[in-house]
Amino acid sequence: MSVLKTLNFVAVTKRSNDPTILRRAKLVTQLQQQRALASDPMFVAVTQRWRKGEDGEKRLVERQKRVKRWWYVDPIGNCYLTINYGSRRLELDKGKSAIAVGGKDNLVATIDAVIAAVEAGELDAAISATQKTGQKPRARAA
Repeated sequence: MSVLKTLNFVAVTKRSNDPTILRRAKLVTQLQQQRALASDPMFVAVTQRWRKGEDGEKRLVERQKRVKRWWYVDPIGNCYLTINYGSRRLELDKGKSAIAVGGKDNLVATIDAVIAAVEAGELDAAISATQKTGQKPRARAA
């Protein structure tokens, strides 16, 4: 019996590079880092980069990346969470860009709720508002 006869073949469609889905995935990754930072204040994200060594060979090197907090606690003890996409703060409601969490012990549950909202597509309009709509035409030199 042939080895190919034992395999199960299927038709595969081309992968979609939908920008909305890619933006959601990026925001969910950032929110998961915030959840890890809320659980462990010493959390540091680790990224992998290819670097050339002294001998000239490329090596995969792990690099630590600092994760900035998206929440702050006021002097009374109330905790507020802002959602950032890149360097821009998302406007979650008209003129409002922060979520009142209450105490810091509710922070992880609030981040989980925001992750569920992003995966459901509820923040797509706010994310797309941060994107540049077009480039300015360059002025011609005379």
